[in-house]
Amino acid sequence: MDCCGAPAYWAGDEERLRRNLGKIEAIWDGMGKPTLIFACATCESIFQKFLPGIDRISLYELMAEAEEIRPVRPFVSAAVFDPCAARDDHGMELGVRKLAIKAGVALQELVEQNRCCGYGGHMRIANPSLYDEIVKNRADASKEPYIVYCVNCREVFALQGKQCCHALDMAFGLDPDAPVPSLQEKRDNSLKVKRELMKVLTGTAFVPAVHEWDELTLIVGGELQKSMERKFISASDVKEAVWKAENTGDKFISESDGTSLCSMVKSVLTYWVKYRETGPKTFEILSAYCHRMRFGREGQ
Repeated sequence: MDCCGAPAYWAGDEERLRRNLGKIEAIWDGMGKPTLIFACATCESIFQKFLPGIDRISLYELMAEAEEIRPVRPFVSAAVFDPCAARDDHGMELGVRKLAIKAGVALQELVEQNRCCGYGGHMRIANPSLYDEIVKNRADASKEPYIVYCVNCREVFALQGKQCCHALDMAFGLDPDAPVPSLQEKRDNSLKVKRELMKVLTGTAFVPAVHEWDELTLIVGGELQKSMERKFISASDVKEAVWKAENTGDKFISESDGTSLCSMVKSVLTYWVKYRETGPKTFEILSAYCHRMRFGREGQ
């Protein structure tokens, strides 16, 4: 229930990556050096590159051979979109195809495999127009719907309007058209999974950190929510900014309409939120923005 270290690797933070890998290896050694099962191609690629001594197998290989797994056919025919991180991971690639065939899907292969869906390199933030171009190119690579096994690929194509289904949804008969969760929903879901798994596997209670701003209620319109998602601004970020502004009085107030504008500096990001109070601990959010720039103040 921890990170494989990929973000540190991508950022070139070798010290943090080395420290994280050492912790993983120590935990694995303490468990008796078991074979590790991977559902994420990126995680497995990190282990293959930096921890080759740890035996690995993909979840999809195991599921394809498990008689009790009876996948549901999401499409009559489809193409498997292999994530770039699964390149040369033939066991994982074959496992997904076996699952699809087991479900009764007629498969067609893409001409070019393992191409980045557009998510890689934080392109969506760094170069949105290039991201849009690449996503469209990948979605148009086949007229068939896609079966994917990377959560980022699934999100990218679902937001593009490309019909797709994650291999795990297919394996367990879940709704392939479920909406893409928001940033906050993803975090809440992750904490819920961690809480449940720790209870089952270790018998310990995992209690996520509680913040004073968690009790705030936000009213966010549909278009603004989409804008916040594109800018990777979570509801928690906005709540924290508003809570700090309301408790310190550090904000601008418009005399014409009574709206407030506040800023919050966190790490390398500065957030700006425009809002109005509509009830006890309830705030309507009118706009939210962030940028990688920090403003200093005289005397600080």
